[in-house]
Amino acid sequence: MSSFSLELPADFENYAWEVKAKGWFSEARIITAERRYKINFYDLTRLTQHIKDEFERGQIFFEPNLVIVQSITPACMQRAATELVQSGQVISLLAEQA
Repeated sequence: MSSFSLELPADFENYAWEVKAKGWFSEARIITAERRYKINFYDLTRLTQHIKDEFERGQIFFEPNLVIVQSITPACMQRAATELVQSGQVISLLAEQA
């Protein structure tokens, strides 16, 4: 499985700086010939904060299709998507329902 695309909202560049600063983004999709996968990208700092907050509230932490990247930028998200597809790990993700 090598043909795919990473889909970001059309206006993503208008607020990319804000997404990078927040450290998470959940509106990206990996599109393959067979399926679509909604991806939840986090950087390590934001993920750590989010998990800590959940635990302090006495809750568990669960996030489907969680992918950790160094920074929430198009380049980092693209590299992660490429790695997931080329390594075959994309099949472990939860696909969107048609």
